[in-house]
Amino acid sequence: MGAWEQVVTVLVTVVLAVLAGTLYNNRRIDDVHRRIDGLRADMNTRFAELREDLREIRTLLQEALKAKAP
Repeated sequence: MGAWEQVVTVLVTVVLAVLAGTLYNNRRIDDVHRRIDGLRADMNTRFAELREDLREIRTLLQEALKAKAP
């Protein structure tokens, strides 16, 4: 086996390893993005519920203040 054949063999091996690593990392990054999207949706739901609870509390406080006013 000549020197150039060894160089080509090493280069092909390295390129394939880098390509495989890149594809694997892209898949993992997509998984992270999906998890972040899920978390964002969950947080939006929780904030919407919290806003509704705060509206109810504000309404109750306003009614209590009106009832207490002379």
